[in-house]
Amino acid sequence: MQFRILGPLEVVDDGRHIDVSGQRQRTVLAMLLLESGRVVSNDRLVEAIWERKPPATSRTQVQIGICALRRILPAGPHPGPIVTRSPGYLLRMTEGQLDLHAFEERVAAGGRAAAAHQPQQAVKELRAALGLWQGHALTDISSKPVRANAVQLDERRLAVQEQCLELELRLGNHHRAVSELGALVAAHPLRERLRVLLMTALHRAGRQAEALDAYRQARAALVERLGIEPGAELQRLHRMILAGEEEWGAPPRVQPFIKVTAPAAAPGGPGSGLAVAALPAVPAIPAHKIPRLLPADIADFTGRARAIQRILAAPTRTDAPRTVVPVTVITGRGGSGKTTLAVHVAHRLAPDYPDGQLFAKLSGAPGRPTSAAGVLRRFLRALGVSDEAVPSSVEERAEMYRDLLAERRVLVVLDGAASECQVAPLLPGSSGSRVLITSWRRFTGLPADTRIELSRFRRESSVEMLMKIIGRRRVAAEPLAVEELCRACDDLPLVLRAAAARLAARPHRAVADAVAQAEAVDGCADAARRPDELRHVEQTVRTCMTPAYAALSPEAQRALRRLAQLEITDFAPWVGAPLLECEPHRAQDLLDELTESYLLDAVVDQASRAVRYRFPAFVRAFALERLAAEESPEEQRAALWRVLDTLAYLTGEAQRRSGHGDPPVPDEPIRCHAMPRSLIDRLLADPFAWYQQERAQVEAAGRQAAEIGLWTISCRLASSSTVLARK
Repeated sequence: MQFRILGPLEVVDDGRHIDVSGQRQRTVLAMLLLESGRVVSNDRLVEAIWERKPPATSRTQVQIGICALRRILPAGPHPGPIVTRSPGYLLRMTEGQLDLHAFEERVAAGGRAAAAHQPQQAVKELRAALGLWQGHALTDISSKPVRANAVQLDERRLAVQEQCLELELRLGNHHRAVSELGALVAAHPLRERLRVLLMTALHRAGRQAEALDAYRQARAALVERLGIEPGAELQRLHRMILAGEEEWGAPPRVQPFIKVTAPAAAPGGPGSGLAVAALPAVPAIPAHKIPRLLPADIADFTGRARAIQRILAAPTRTDAPRTVVPVTVITGRGGSGKTTLAVHVAHRLAPDYPDGQLFAKLSGAPGRPTSAAGVLRRFLRALGVSDEAVPSSVEERAEMYRDLLAERRVLVVLDGAASECQVAPLLPGSSGSRVLITSWRRFTGLPADTRIELSRFRRESSVEMLMKIIGRRRVAAEPLAVEELCRACDDLPLVLRAAAARLAARPHRAVADAVAQAEAVDGCADAARRPDELRHVEQTVRTCMTPAYAALSPEAQRALRRLAQLEITDFAPWVGAPLLECEPHRAQDLLDELTESYLLDAVVDQASRAVRYRFPAFVRAFALERLAAEESPEEQRAALWRVLDTLAYLTGEAQRRSGHGDPPVPDEPIRCHAMPRSLIDRLLADPFAWYQQERAQVEAAGRQAAEIGLWTISCRLASSSTVLARK
């Protein structure tokens, strides 16, 4: 026979549920189970059933209830489980009969495993213990004394859940812990420990903005309901996230495991409820002297053979001065596979660096790159330095870091670097170690032995990747659609992988369907109009673009957003001046900043050496999304009007200077915005050559002006274009 109180009260005999009907019998049985192995007095049973107003016949009715339970609960070959023992009754239990006892044993086993530095086994035991619960303890019993004990049990369960999730975070399972913690926080909004664990999990999952929002919600709940500020632990974690530091060891505080035991009071004594015994706190997992921090390599790595060969063939500088550190910088557009390449090569280089491999993701939250101080703290701890011994300043941490690596051979991988200043403190001081750096910016100011600039895949590599993910048969069945998919994804590894993953998840769909989806991501900026199938690819594109966009100056961000409005294939540098209402040289600097971050492509005409700019695939849709989110419709229209107005002015001026007469006087004035006369003269020195260069853009701008109701501008562009095209 088995008794269950970790949820609704249940009695099961050999797999058959026994119906214990009547609220009084259920209350009596619940009290006996809560005190199993100990005597429960008649007075306590009377109080449990009737609380403060028992009838004169209460003791007789308790005896009747006990008799009814004895008839319901089979005794088998032994005497019945309920025994009369002065001053009341006792429920005899054998091992394994009560789910509460099984819960105790599992929790104790988890405590022993954690104390023995076996966190995975500890999590397994605790998950098994928590799996015994079927809801709140004795949820169907309304008696106040029973509820008081049940609340204690629920509290024990929650404490074990916290400890289990804490161990999950130590094991790096922060992604899996987020959803469970979110549900617990919603159910217990004032429990600060759960908030700490949720913020820690979100922070480690790279979701810093959500971690900060979790703190905001915690503070709002505490202030609104209790009129108090968050505790020191929550505030410290909040400051750490704001400062860009990363805690990759244990969460800030460790709770003891909770073990539920029988009450310490003597049989029949006044004590009631469940006693609590605390097992020793889980010791921190010791730091390894040889760190192995590289993420896992991917099984279907494809292409980049030439880049891999260059990195592996780079000199190890054994003949160089000890102060020269071998550095390889990998740059390229978002989605070109920089991180994947760096991790893949790092695993191949790892045997040459037996003292360990360090890895850090430097991109951080949008607009808040990970601080060098936080990375150094992580690296020092991975190298065996205790928390107490880590210096407070960046300079002292960097000195200790260089000192520890001076006599070691360590491979350091710095992924997603935002600036040279961020990277400088993380470089070792001697040639025994090696550094791989990835970035979406061209790090020209950083000394490097090898520079790798990744572009899109070669087509054969794109097709090979698709074969590895969706299978050769599907690729061979639709060769033309596969080619179109590669083109629509601009042969970018990350975008191709996202599209292929969607196809692999839907084996019944044709490759041609994914082609239309990938093209729609690039061409549709309105999220409300996009089909559901695009979300997977969209999120990948957004993830690629966001760090580079966030690292731009505010003016460069504005330039990127507003340039995306122009429905032209490419544009000349002068476009930036009217778009932003700034000096042409300042506009040129901003275009260069966008080009250095791979958000614009600069194309040089081989004959004239003139530079023109165009959006890489998928960047324009991302920029339009940011435009809608960050600028008002009035600001958008004003910027677009200035560019189109200036282009109409230049086209009319080209007509006049070409000797074909002045353009008709428009109903509204056509103006030139932020363009000095010297620049206009230089652009229109040969008006026909200028028009031939801008012809496609003039025609596209005329159509766009008509679509948004700028009829004067549209007519000027059309009439002057007709005249200039005659030659």
